[in-house]
Amino acid sequence: MSHLSRTLPIKRAAHVYLVHDGQLLLVEERMDDGSIFYGLPGGKANAGETLGDAAVRQVLHETGLNVTDLAFVSLLEGELLTGTRNECYATFARFTAEFSGELSPTDPEVVGLKWVAFEQVESLVRYGPPPEVEERNPLIWVPTRDFLRGQPRAYYPI
Repeated sequence: MSHLSRTLPIKRAAHVYLVHDGQLLLVEERMDDGSIFYGLPGGKANAGETLGDAAVRQVLHETGLNVTDLAFVSLLEGELLTGTRNECYATFARFTAEFSGELSPTDPEVVGLKWVAFEQVESLVRYGPPPEVEERNPLIWVPTRDFLRGQPRAYYPI
């Protein structure tokens, strides 16, 4: 790791591919600019929290679903958003899981939940602008694209 990497804030996050009948669950959130963003359920880990625990907590908050039997799929890691106010060293995990319960989000930023056929997921993803928004960075979606094609890699260096 370079000296620069050690000076960057570290952002750790975990997201879960929840799959049912060939569909992937996406979370609809309202962005600061008022637009709707479709993303994977999950989110940022708290200090001292494992990525697995963060995945379980965040999915419950965003969807109302209880997830169990997390299975690791991939890790995306490296310097992200370099040169913007949000630059960080990202460690983003992706899991699959069993789930139970009813869809009932408690996160106020979540405006909806949508089961989306695998082949339609990429058409909902909106890339940039602005470049400092990580959710709109195409790199973030490469592991998901590969997962949907049945060809996930374990590690994605940024």
